[in-house]
Amino acid sequence: MKYTAPLALSIAALASLVAAEAEPTVECQSYYQTDDPRLFRFVKTREAIDYKAFDGMQIDKIDYVVLPIFNEDNPREDNPLYKLINTLHIDTRPRVIAEQLTFDQEQPLNSRIVEENERLLRDNDYLSDAMIVPSRTCGDKISLIAVVRDVWTLSPSASFSRTGGENKSDVGISESNLLGTGQSLAIGRFRNDDRSGYSLSYGHDQLFGNHSELDLSYSNTSDGYVKDVRLERPFYSLNTRWASGFHSLQERRIDEITLNDLTLNTFRTDIENAEVFYGWSRGVEDSVARRWRVGFTSQSTDYAPITQSQEAPPQDRVLRYPWISYESIEDQYWTVSNLSHIGRQEDIRLGTYWFTRLGYASDSWGSNQDAVLYTINHQYTHSAGRHHLFQTETALHGRYNTDVDRTQSNFVTLAARYYHFIDEKNRWFASLRFDVADNIQQDEQLTSGGSDNLRGYPNDVQRGNQRWLFTVERRHFTDWHIFNLLRVGGGSLYRYWPDARHRNTRRRIDHQSGQHRLWVSLQLKQSQQKQSDSCRHCHTLARTLRHRRLPDTRHRQKLFLSLSLVSGSFIGKDTHHPLPLYRQVEITIRSLFDVTHTPHTVKQLVRCRHIVAVQLTQLYISKL
Repeated sequence: MKYTAPLALSIAALASLVAAEAEPTVECQSYYQTDDPRLFRFVKTREAIDYKAFDGMQIDKIDYVVLPIFNEDNPREDNPLYKLINTLHIDTRPRVIAEQLTFDQEQPLNSRIVEENERLLRDNDYLSDAMIVPSRTCGDKISLIAVVRDVWTLSPSASFSRTGGENKSDVGISESNLLGTGQSLAIGRFRNDDRSGYSLSYGHDQLFGNHSELDLSYSNTSDGYVKDVRLERPFYSLNTRWASGFHSLQERRIDEITLNDLTLNTFRTDIENAEVFYGWSRGVEDSVARRWRVGFTSQSTDYAPITQSQEAPPQDRVLRYPWISYESIEDQYWTVSNLSHIGRQEDIRLGTYWFTRLGYASDSWGSNQDAVLYTINHQYTHSAGRHHLFQTETALHGRYNTDVDRTQSNFVTLAARYYHFIDEKNRWFASLRFDVADNIQQDEQLTSGGSDNLRGYPNDVQRGNQRWLFTVERRHFTDWHIFNLLRVGGGSLYRYWPDARHRNTRRRIDHQSGQHRLWVSLQLKQSQQKQSDSCRHCHTLARTLRHRRLPDTRHRQKLFLSLSLVSGSFIGKDTHHPLPLYRQVEITIRSLFDVTHTPHTVKQLVRCRHIVAVQLTQLYISKL
């Protein structure tokens, strides 16, 4: 009996050894760790990963890494100033990133879904970049790391500008990542030639943790107010199965219709709009996401004259109608760098995009006319290899009034764009756009001038119902930083466009032959901050001068500033000239992160931080 216990232990040990030898060996491989310095190099790191090799593997774990604004392990960013900024900044909370992902642990990995989630994260304006990398694989399981990098989001602003003959100024403060929660809050005061006042806005993109979005804004202006409320659960991803939302807008303002500094009409506009909708989709089928929506819209626009001596205001319009829409999106994307951002990954949707919406307004629902309302938009984007990108767009929007048997507020747009990727930092860009309007009201006319078309000239140099615009541009992106805070760039642009013929216009508008205008802009913006469509983060000073020569901009560069110079001239005696011409030359030296006041003829250019461009633009507007 004294040998029984040792014998039992020996047998148990032998059985365990045999069982261990019988079990298959699980191979594990490590790729990236949460403290890996390669995580700061988003573009190169992500290009080295092919998720198709991991398709079907079970997601075992997801870690979240929020990188600071400045990399203190980088000698160029390891200084007391950058460390102080990192200390003062409140990092994005990991749960905010986790709530935005559309996949979770214990699910099989799908490479296309991983790529889509990277695009969704990069869409946040409080993140400079985002990617998802593999951490470790063991057998048929994989662990992931969702990596994002913050930007400084608390931005006081103060600006004064004069563009297109219009003075603008604003002062305020905004936070687009409130306490690291992804919520936004902004308050400011503004003044321009039309109105002045203050505004307050709040936004939340993860209201209930299910991608629901809430946007609230209020403006109290010298001529009215704006109240805007939007609550929506959108089609957040291509595989989102349902969406719903509500939007309400109330606005009162005074509109002034001008033509080359001549006031044609002034009237008060009151707008009350409301819309509710529900949408559904089966997700991605055959690489296409098809979405249906149904809803009801109420639009009421009332006009009232300000003085009795001017022309009559546009006719009041009340449209209440149910509608149905169809949207089709191909699941094809091309991720490139240096298209409209420097050193950042940008997601370009490829293939065919369709959007169609059809509604019917009737007096039985409170409309003041019976009408069929329609919207059609078709876009096609094609990449020929890695060096050519083609985009076309066709759009139709308006309504057919069955009471008078004719179309009203009908707009047709045809556009084509071409990108040639010479190498990593050099691009050619060309675009051609046609706009035609039919039976439109005075406040719907197509205009020229201002930041949209002819920079340095008043917004309403011309008005009409036909417009075409041609642009050719040469772009060069560089990596030149100032103290690693600001981007420096420059551009020279040449614009040529024939003036419109103001047919059936009783007033004769005189122009000064040989008139020159000089536009100067000084801007300041943070290097790490992403572009915002509003200019509330920019410090801008602009002035329009006459009869000045273009100075040598090589000696006018300002540290931390952007200097833009525009010289334009008018050739022709008056608007009865058969083909009066405008010519404009623009030279820009920029020392900022995102160019906010670049020529707006190319909307993508608005988001460039640093660019050297040569552009030729021709524009024509006419009134039949």
